[in-house]
Amino acid sequence: MIINLDKFVSIKNFKVDFTDIIPGIYFLLWIDENTQRWKRVNNQYVPNKNGNYVIDHGFDLKNTIPRVLKYIGESTRPIKRLVDHYYTPKGSTAGIGPNFTHIRIIRGLKRLSYDTIRLHHETLLVRKYLPDLNQASTFSDNYRTLLKNSNGLLTPQDLIKPYALHEREVFKAYKAWEVEDQNYLETELMRTEIKNRGGLSHPNKRDTRQYRNKKGEKIRFSRWFYDAVLSLHKKQKEAVTDWRVRIRKYIKLFNPDRYQFILDRDKVSSKKTYRRNEVFIRKTKTIAYRLNKKQQELL
Repeated sequence: MIINLDKFVSIKNFKVDFTDIIPGIYFLLWIDENTQRWKRVNNQYVPNKNGNYVIDHGFDLKNTIPRVLKYIGESTRPIKRLVDHYYTPKGSTAGIGPNFTHIRIIRGLKRLSYDTIRLHHETLLVRKYLPDLNQASTFSDNYRTLLKNSNGLLTPQDLIKPYALHEREVFKAYKAWEVEDQNYLETELMRTEIKNRGGLSHPNKRDTRQYRNKKGEKIRFSRWFYDAVLSLHKKQKEAVTDWRVRIRKYIKLFNPDRYQFILDRDKVSSKKTYRRNEVFIRKTKTIAYRLNKKQQELL
């Protein structure tokens, strides 16, 4: 990714306006004397120590090429969040620490009456440019093994759980959440199987699509969006199903030891589940038989 430094500000020259509370997305860069700079001449980029362009080479499995782009984030109060980042204690997950030298805050993104920036725009940007730092799908050692063994056939984006929603889908979900539209749940979200391990419907099991929790309290939109829409939306469901099939194929091709481990684990789990279900169903039938018998005696 080619980055124009004219759009960024050094942290040493950054001006703060405490009255500015407009939400935005911020980009953090690390630029030092060893960072290669470029200058644009006749639509060509040529090395120049005083150039105003730098290049971020993206995710590097072996960490041999230092990243210029360090972080992408969002906040309703970006200034406060940047301070939290810079002064976060070492080892804390609240920020990246003093590991950035330049800042850019984008405020021109369309923001509706809910936090579109956090739910939609930041998700797309992070997945595209910083997939290894995505909190929703942080790379595990198993994913890194797949990338290493694939010899360049796989990219980090191939392993990330898909996000197939358009901004209008988020807006539509918000409008349904506002009025608790039950028709939206039936037409846009896939119904979940609310059954126990015996194959019977449990009367106390809550439908995860609903707008309220078991106490009858309305769930805040962002929480409901992550739990219900991202998991059960018809577009997401198809994309996630396809992703899971592909991930299993990748594991089989590029990590056969783990694939065999998964087969053995599932085999043992299925036997245990079958035995539990068999006992559970037998007990359920016995209880049902006794209840029916008592009812007949009362009659």
